[in-house]
Amino acid sequence: MNREYVSKISKGFFLLFGMLFMVQATAWAHVKWFSDFSFGDKPLTLNQSVDMTFILLALLSMAVIGGMVYLDRRLAESPWYNRVNNWLKSQSTYSLTVMRVAAGAVLLLSWQADAMLVPELSIATAWIGWFQFILAFLLLFRKTVPLAGLGLIALYGLGIYEFGIFHMLDYPMYAGTGYYFLVSGSSKENIRGTALPVLYLTVGFSLCWVALEKVVYPEWGLYVLQQNPQLAMGLDLDFFLIGAAFVEFSLGYLLIICLLQRPLALVITLVFFTTTLVFGKLEVIGHTLIHGALIVFLFEGPGNRYRAPITFHKKLKLRAAFASVNFALLLAILLLGYTYSAWQQYETFESDEAIHSGQVVVPDMSKAPAVNIKVTKDTLSGWNVHLQTQSFNFTPEKFGQPHVLGEGHAHLYIDGKKTARIYAPWYHVDKLQPGTHTVVATLNANNHDTYFYEGKVVADTTVITVQ
Repeated sequence: MNREYVSKISKGFFLLFGMLFMVQATAWAHVKWFSDFSFGDKPLTLNQSVDMTFILLALLSMAVIGGMVYLDRRLAESPWYNRVNNWLKSQSTYSLTVMRVAAGAVLLLSWQADAMLVPELSIATAWIGWFQFILAFLLLFRKTVPLAGLGLIALYGLGIYEFGIFHMLDYPMYAGTGYYFLVSGSSKENIRGTALPVLYLTVGFSLCWVALEKVVYPEWGLYVLQQNPQLAMGLDLDFFLIGAAFVEFSLGYLLIICLLQRPLALVITLVFFTTTLVFGKLEVIGHTLIHGALIVFLFEGPGNRYRAPITFHKKLKLRAAFASVNFALLLAILLLGYTYSAWQQYETFESDEAIHSGQVVVPDMSKAPAVNIKVTKDTLSGWNVHLQTQSFNFTPEKFGQPHVLGEGHAHLYIDGKKTARIYAPWYHVDKLQPGTHTVVATLNANNHDTYFYEGKVVADTTVITVQ
């Protein structure tokens, strides 16, 4: 293959992936930070997730990633690119300092926000906050950095205990950062050399795993887009969301195999900064550690001790095949694991809710909650459910807490089947089959009990016809 042809292919794939970056940039905010989510929400099945759009985007991603192998080689032969690489490599002595600053900032911000590591992991005991403060303090001194790393790993383990392994698989980068700090004080070069690959792997996995959230729990992401419809720039919301998931998954995968290390790190961190323009300080808190890791990747590249997986093959055709095939393999394995785990969470949650579900009888008419449901066709796709309530407030932040009269959430039933738990007046329903459907909304207390008044469930019903 001649050099001119390779150049044209490289430029084409670079432009294609660049356009995807621009289109999807504002959808990369971690959904859980901005959506009323619950693992009691019904996830999609594997058959529902893997539709024709999913398959086509997977094939497109494989083609783009395969083409990036040629782009990577083209850049490696460029004198100016190598000069930039050499300058960045000369800054690698600052890598540990960058990670110390980033991790310290995250720990202090989380301590101030009464959260553990990330915004949605609220803490109930003050000692966890103070533990984070102590870890930030330990990061100030070079000799105590390994101790801070050990503490960060322990904090991640505590997160697994408190919130479950499924939830914490969003954030293995915190355990990876802890390991990075822990081995930084080792006198053995071979041990210190493992820090960078662990950081690459955990940050890349975090991006891949969180991307699948948009596939299996699309309603969470659609909720964010419905609150900020301008983000989709006129595109169909469902397509925009699945496209964002594939771009995010692809970026995580590229980090894992170390393809386009430095350019990729630069692009990701710039794109994450663009999300701050929309989502503000909460986005900064959540992504600070990723920014720190990406700066380290800029300085280090693959490092001296890490043989990048993409270099396992010397021939470009084999590298391209390696990159494309393993992308599909990783996507399949993680999607199977995510879907299975999501359904395990759902079934456990439903069982627990059924055990604790009861009745909240409202004796005073003046304080009796009421609900009126209206379902209208969305101008783009699906249906919009609007719940107009009286003497009732949606309190998602108190979900699972003791009952307080007039607070709680709603349950949505379509044709007698529970479809969703609703935490706000508006909710979007998508992909209903043609025909007539009965839609029911009930009001439920913080502790899951159903509101009753005068012997009847506090609910409302409407019927819609889908053409």
